[in-house]
Amino acid sequence: MAVDKLGLDFTAALPETVAAFNSAMDDYMVFSGEPVGSLLSAAEVDPDFALGYCLTGCLRLFGGVSAAHPRINLELRAAKARRSRVTLREQAHIDAFEQAAAGEMSLAGQMWDGILAEYPHDIMAAKCAHEAYYLVGESDRMRQSVLHILPAWHDAIPYHGFLLGMAAFGLEEAGDYRRAEEFGRKAVAMEPRDCWAVHAVAHTLQMEGRAQETIDWLEKMEAHWDTARWLRGHLWWHLCLPLMDGGAFERVLEIFDRHVSDCDEDMVTRLNDCTSLLWRLELKGIDVEDRWDQLVDLWAHHVNDHAFAFADAHLAMTLVSAGGEKKLGRFLESQHAYIEGENSTNSQIMEQVGRQLCLGVIAFRRGDFATAAENIDAVLAQTHRIGGSNAQRDLFRLTMEAARERTA
Repeated sequence: MAVDKLGLDFTAALPETVAAFNSAMDDYMVFSGEPVGSLLSAAEVDPDFALGYCLTGCLRLFGGVSAAHPRINLELRAAKARRSRVTLREQAHIDAFEQAAAGEMSLAGQMWDGILAEYPHDIMAAKCAHEAYYLVGESDRMRQSVLHILPAWHDAIPYHGFLLGMAAFGLEEAGDYRRAEEFGRKAVAMEPRDCWAVHAVAHTLQMEGRAQETIDWLEKMEAHWDTARWLRGHLWWHLCLPLMDGGAFERVLEIFDRHVSDCDEDMVTRLNDCTSLLWRLELKGIDVEDRWDQLVDLWAHHVNDHAFAFADAHLAMTLVSAGGEKKLGRFLESQHAYIEGENSTNSQIMEQVGRQLCLGVIAFRRGDFATAAENIDAVLAQTHRIGGSNAQRDLFRLTMEAARERTA
């Protein structure tokens, strides 16, 4: 039996597994390093380290990798094979991971909340619940998940500052902007490398229309978040939004080329940012030249994934914008097959919201603005279900409004 830095027991056969797990959690909190690689290195030599396989699989899912990916299937099987010889808390983590992999993110989040009810210092459960609710747009649950356990924490407990940053984002997404900014700024003061808290404050400032403050905040904190490999592109994306509103299009294109598009095909969340930024620029009449062509090859790896409707909508935008008609056809066929063949909450969201959004953005790009407005308007009130943030999903409102303007 091993003990993590928060004093929680977990099953491990080798003493070095403790350091590997603690290090991976440290990296996860600051979106840096290679937590998946370090966890797998430990799990593959430690026959009892089920928690390592749980976290690697969940990190892949949270990053937008399809549950059908062979690595996730392997990690789920490896975790379940160890289930009989781990603690009840670890068994609950395995069960939550299994539900997440089955397309039931909300249920998985509730299962992680169940762990927190007994183990409020389980930062892995707190972070996983936070991510799961975010991916299905359940802002109230995301907010409450953290607020329920905060009374059990204090400044001397590791990760307390990061927990405040998570609370800040949940509060912002739920519309409580005053408390969100307060929590976020406090979190950053405690942990300057907490780029999720930096992100939460940026969201709050943006949602309140405080454009110059958003720019000032992100530029002031850049030295801290630019080392966050897994989130820095998204924070650059956030900086671009108020810059675009101010007409600084050349700078936005420069940021896109240098910072946002610096990703590979496995970084689905970054691909979403790339697509969103190019689409927003074009809505403002800016020529993005051949940047769609550069992006489409990366997205092509995900034509058959359908991990989340949010990603599917951005994939559709990219394929239709790059003129990839054959790929677009295969994508729509694959999406239809997924909807017909799966029976999960994720497939229901894809059928009820995601597919309509895809058809709407495709129609918009093809110049059929009436159809675009009709398709998007039909599901606009439900777009929270596809995941992503309020700021990210605002792209669909902007597209619908542009479509209506062009049909007037």
